[in-house]
Amino acid sequence: MGLNSEASAALVYLILYAILFAFMLYGYATGHLRFRSRYTVVLFHVTVRLASQATGLAFGLVGYANTSLLVAYFILGAEGYFTLVLCTYRFLISWHNHNLASHDSWLEPRFPPGTPAFKRFLLSFALFGPTRRPMAVMHNLLIGANAIIITGGNMVGGGSDSVEDFRTNPNLLTSKILRTVGQSIFLSINVFLLYCILDTIRQSRSENPRKRTHPTLLILLAIWPCLFVRGMYGVLSGVLPAFNYYNPDNYEATGLKNSFIVSEYIMGTTMEWVSCTMLMVTYLTSRNDPKKADFEAEKGDKIPLDAGA
Repeated sequence: MGLNSEASAALVYLILYAILFAFMLYGYATGHLRFRSRYTVVLFHVTVRLASQATGLAFGLVGYANTSLLVAYFILGAEGYFTLVLCTYRFLISWHNHNLASHDSWLEPRFPPGTPAFKRFLLSFALFGPTRRPMAVMHNLLIGANAIIITGGNMVGGGSDSVEDFRTNPNLLTSKILRTVGQSIFLSINVFLLYCILDTIRQSRSENPRKRTHPTLLILLAIWPCLFVRGMYGVLSGVLPAFNYYNPDNYEATGLKNSFIVSEYIMGTTMEWVSCTMLMVTYLTSRNDPKKADFEAEKGDKIPLDAGA
């Protein structure tokens, strides 16, 4: 028996993400990528999406017999978007650290040398005190939105063995509200990301008026519309029945309607895969950026001169 449309689409993107996963494993194995780098966040995103697509494939095969797979697929999809937005912020911060004249990021100023890793992790969420950073707000908002979406998904995750049961689920309305709120927070964080990218381009041009805009920044700017479309789809899926997995009208005898599958994979999965691929391409555009050891050594050389002035 052949695969239905849902299973076929899930399989295609499972293969596409497996290709990205293989590329990243090759990069780590050959030393081109380091685990203590921004690319590890991309690896985490790819791993989450592999799990999401595998769950989507399973739901496409099993169908109504196990609607818990549908809930798992939705939650993992939200996790994928969450990690992807975080990835893009981390890449922008890394660009700040390597390319701005200060070799520091206004989004997340660097910690003093010798700060323990665990302390850095805790302070990256600090909202009050002298060590608070703008990125700490983003971290807390992302985690909060993520928790809201997971809670909303889990509210309708049990007690149903058919999609039709969702119509009478007493928690369905609350679940929709929570998912919409969580996705709206993601979208607002993504809108702020556009401001951060444009402001970085402005600052870069101000510091290097004779140079063209760095290609990595252009890639991040090109990624933003994909993330915006993905975020809008997340919000619309909670408020418009035509985009809602839990709407029985989106199903036919053999599973999800083709029109629904096309909209979900174009506005959702494709936007994420393209964004992830473009983030990986920045490896090529950032090869000639100043190395961390170089600008740290440069700062170290300046200390004695300043002290003796």
